Amino acid sequence: MADPARRQAQTGGAVVRCRRSESPNRGPPKNRDDALTSSVRVLAAGIDSLYVSFKGDVDTAWLDLIELQKVRAQETGQPQLVSVADRKALVQPSGWGRYRYWLRCGDFDVFVARTQSLPAVYARIASAFIHEVGPASALANLRTFIGTVLVGQTQEAVCSRADVYTDFQGWVPRSEDYDRFITRSRRNICHIAVHHDGRRFTGFTFGRGAMVARLYDKGLEIVHTAKDWMREVWGERIDPSASVWRLEFQFRREILAECSLTTPEDVIAQRQNLWAYAMRWLSLREPTHGAARTRWPVAHIWSYLMRSEVGVKYSPLVRRRIREHDESVLVRGLTGYASSLAAITGVSDLDLAMLVSRRRVGEYMDATGRDFRELVAAKRERSL
Repeated sequence: MADPARRQAQTGGAVVRCRRSESPNRGPPKNRDDALTSSVRVLAAGIDSLYVSFKGDVDTAWLDLIELQKVRAQETGQPQLVSVADRKALVQPSGWGRYRYWLRCGDFDVFVARTQSLPAVYARIASAFIHEVGPASALANLRTFIGTVLVGQTQEAVCSRADVYTDFQGWVPRSEDYDRFITRSRRNICHIAVHHDGRRFTGFTFGRGAMVARLYDKGLEIVHTAKDWMREVWGERIDPSASVWRLEFQFRREILAECSLTTPEDVIAQRQNLWAYAMRWLSLREPTHGAARTRWPVAHIWSYLMRSEVGVKYSPLVRRRIREHDESVLVRGLTGYASSLAAITGVSDLDLAMLVSRRRVGEYMDATGRDFRELVAAKRERSL
């Protein structure tokens, strides 16, 4: 294989080698076995992310309320609770970018502006919520939430970004596949990031800005990003002994506009066409001796993935899986702290360790003038 640096000099493009120790694109050692198209299975395909901006006027009384809650959040160091459209939301101590207010309600993040130079509200729907109830229902919930915040009934919405994906097993990409990819991008045509963790190949990123493609090991990524709930979406289709890879395309407003897609409803309805567009924008080719790279035929595996039905499989069990994961994390933390306290106090029996922990926690609460019941009630109230 030609040296990437030499190839970059010849093409004038940008090749980025990324070596990182964290997610998102951690992958297994190279697999040099050629996978047959017949062995590939699509586990899930659909919309993973939706970012929506809303025009209109924000209710001034509501703005004053969240301004007060933001100040309190900054003073206490804790997000402050507000109720919006029968939902609980937490006002964060900071804003987000040029947006002064940032509200989190679990199912989506909402950013609110106090300036006319920005859309009044910008929101991103959580991937977990999309996969729990489906994109159309998730969007309807967001519109209800935003309708309480904005004055009037217009709620003019524009989709600012959408991510469409396919998760599959049976084909394990390799770093050597670099030379087989071709993109039709008119901008940043050769910007490709080849990701490694040490010497291990972990995936590719193609393009930047308005259009981005990512190819990476999703099975390992979810381990490092607490997205184990995806297993509920994959269901019984998954082979536990094989890695799961994701091919994902990110479309920003500029590309969506070129595709004549304005509202998030448009994007949801045309997700299959977006996928077809993306799979032509980027393609994996079969090398052919004597032919120019652009004339190499499209690889069979790519043609197969192009036919993925982008239907967004979703499961009502996603939320339960998230709660189980959160509880598991807390139990591991509690075990670590309790065992450390037991070691310090010379206790080795679990029951005695719990008694020591209870006594020490009680002493701490008395010393700080706090009540355990009130502490639990406050955490339960902020739980989304």
